[in-house]
Amino acid sequence: MNILSSELLARFKKNNILDELYGNNATASRIDPIDSCNKESLIFVSNQSYVDDAINAYPAIIITSPDLVAQFKSLTTTAVLSCQNVKLAHALVRQVYDDRDNREIEWPSIHQTATIHESATIAENVIIGPGVVIGGNVKVGRGSIIKANTVLEQDVRIGEDCILHPNVVVAYACELGNRVILKSGCVIGMEGFGFAQDSKGKSHRIPQTGKVIIGDDVLFGANCTVDRATYDITRIGAGCKFDALCHIGHNVEIDENCIMVTQSSIGGSTKVGKRVVISGQCVITDHVTICDDVVLVQRAGVINSIKKAGIFAGMPIQPMKDYFKNSAIAHKLTDLRKQVRMLEKQLAGLTNKE
Repeated sequence: MNILSSELLARFKKNNILDELYGNNATASRIDPIDSCNKESLIFVSNQSYVDDAINAYPAIIITSPDLVAQFKSLTTTAVLSCQNVKLAHALVRQVYDDRDNREIEWPSIHQTATIHESATIAENVIIGPGVVIGGNVKVGRGSIIKANTVLEQDVRIGEDCILHPNVVVAYACELGNRVILKSGCVIGMEGFGFAQDSKGKSHRIPQTGKVIIGDDVLFGANCTVDRATYDITRIGAGCKFDALCHIGHNVEIDENCIMVTQSSIGGSTKVGKRVVISGQCVITDHVTICDDVVLVQRAGVINSIKKAGIFAGMPIQPMKDYFKNSAIAHKLTDLRKQVRMLEKQLAGLTNKE
């Protein structure tokens, strides 16, 4: 890896990720965290607390915010690149120069143990690993990677440049857009949890014959599940990112660029707007609607629709500032109870004197 600072600027300035280059042109041979970098490193400095460590390391290239640029003037051989969003630059620069190359494999591009139905259509530059099963009428787009022991049932559609890690299942007729990443253990399109009870309380399965459609640039972490719709579509919008161990129920519709953190769950037929953030261990019940730009924190439990953007917490949910006020009071309930009992005794004593 050789990263020339001027080439780096040219590549990322056109999309407004990097702004300006200060100091001499320099070349880095690696990208490192600040605490283990050296004179050959490219590093990212996001705030003041890291400045001294970065100066002492004398790295080849520093990417930092405009307000910190001046503090690196003493590094005469270091190239300093400014950017408005250091974390975003960290993500995009490393994707280009320091990411795992999933196309580097130790066997032929289509492994001899893969089972591929004769009616399946496999585009150019697709990699299919050992033990993969691809059913009838499946279509896999150009450049996609299907890793070991993954199963694509009949009529599945996989877009271009997708990565399906080992032991993924995409059930029949489900569709993935372009650049979708499914990490190990994901199950897309199994039956939703639909049952009807008879007079004796016995549950009878309601067939779930819809499908799942996932938009472009979606990522699911390990062991996520997305249930197929009862009749129509469970839909995941473009750009959504899911941590490991998330569950999406049948007929759910999630709009674009949402984030969902580990161990959270969305009940069936719920609609989630754009840019919604669902933090860890939150639960959203079925048949509710959440508007755009909502943030759920502190194990929020959503049992009614949210119609106004904001940060919500608790069970049942409440605005964040109210949640913290009420939580502070709740921690003092024992003391408040003691005070009430003392007042009751004092009032009883006054009454007896009368």
